[in-house]
Amino acid sequence: MADTVIMIGAGPAGVVAVETLREHDRQSRVVMLSAEPFPPYSPPAMVDHFITGSNSHFWRPANWSEQFQVDYRPGVQVTSVRPALHQVCLADGGILAYDHLVIAAGSRLYAPLPGVDLPGVYNFKSLSAAQASVDKVKRGEARTALIVGAGFIGMEIALLLRELGVQVTQVEMLDQVMPAMLDPFTASFALQIMRQRGVEVRLNTKAKRFVGEKNIAIGVELETGEVLRADLLIAATGVRPNIDFLEGSGIACRWGISVDNYLRTSAPDVYAAGDVVETPDRLTGEVYVHAILPNAIEQGRVVGLNLGKRGLGCPTPYEGAERMNSLKHLGLRILAAGLKHGEEVLRARVNGGWRTLYVQDDRLVGFQLVGGLQAAGALRTLLNRQEKLGRLKDHLLEANFGQGALVWSALSL
Repeated sequence: MADTVIMIGAGPAGVVAVETLREHDRQSRVVMLSAEPFPPYSPPAMVDHFITGSNSHFWRPANWSEQFQVDYRPGVQVTSVRPALHQVCLADGGILAYDHLVIAAGSRLYAPLPGVDLPGVYNFKSLSAAQASVDKVKRGEARTALIVGAGFIGMEIALLLRELGVQVTQVEMLDQVMPAMLDPFTASFALQIMRQRGVEVRLNTKAKRFVGEKNIAIGVELETGEVLRADLLIAATGVRPNIDFLEGSGIACRWGISVDNYLRTSAPDVYAAGDVVETPDRLTGEVYVHAILPNAIEQGRVVGLNLGKRGLGCPTPYEGAERMNSLKHLGLRILAAGLKHGEEVLRARVNGGWRTLYVQDDRLVGFQLVGGLQAAGALRTLLNRQEKLGRLKDHLLEANFGQGALVWSALSL
């Protein structure tokens, strides 16, 4: 009898895990559970969907589940997991048995503030929640929005709402936008454009709590005592893994799910991938949740390989997560990868934009690009290789670095 593989979550990590598994295993029964009532979609593409009306967020064809022999079940809520019994329990009372389980349930937006769980605090991390917010705007019921946090996700949400005609205020406790990824120099470009686009960005402004009336959130109280009110309130200081259903399961978790080098959890036959999992940073070794699309895809691939080739005695290790993000809806492309500090800082205006590079011990440890992104691929290769730069360092700020055959000749210096 064929094994049963259950996937909890239908985001990029789960989808890629299935596709990779099927390259090696066409026999196992695959059941994919999604709390969302939609086909599999890519959360990073939701902004384009709401701005342009395109369906690019549905990044796989309509017959994807048939093509990959998946029993796809949308609108199914998992309430608990019983690893000792190899069972998944559902909100409707159903119980599913598995031979192997993959937890790829994604994450939701979060802010560590009292009142964040009140009705009226909106989450743009899921299509259902984002659609509800956008529908409210289109019905004319939301003309103002307040976003707590000015990270990459918060900025994308602010730009989307401005595009829809909403008056947006964004509060950030630190002295720059996108403080986790951008250096102050690069952040200054993003801030300038946000303000030009009509977003009121208030830096050095710390939110204290969400305040409500009749148990519904109506505003945010600042540490100064000032209360800011808005029709839409959005918590966006970070993301929180969707792992509440693992309480009592015995599966080891901290902020996210703990895994080994092969993305196996502490429970037998249970893997995890995507925004739910804590993995080591490729540069620093620090273990935390790296909630970006490229990491989710690579983790899904590794899990799929380890499931597809199980029994061969040669599992595929996960090499660690990348620290990278990009902001593309400003009208000015910004991309950041790796660290935002180093013993050497190389910066120049290149091709009408700016290129900032961080070097430590003669190795590239981070880069920030504003405008021209032509060198991004080659710089990312250098970042991941972590080899000594040597004479190559003198070429990194050249306008044609990273283009065509020059990439390979430069990397071989």
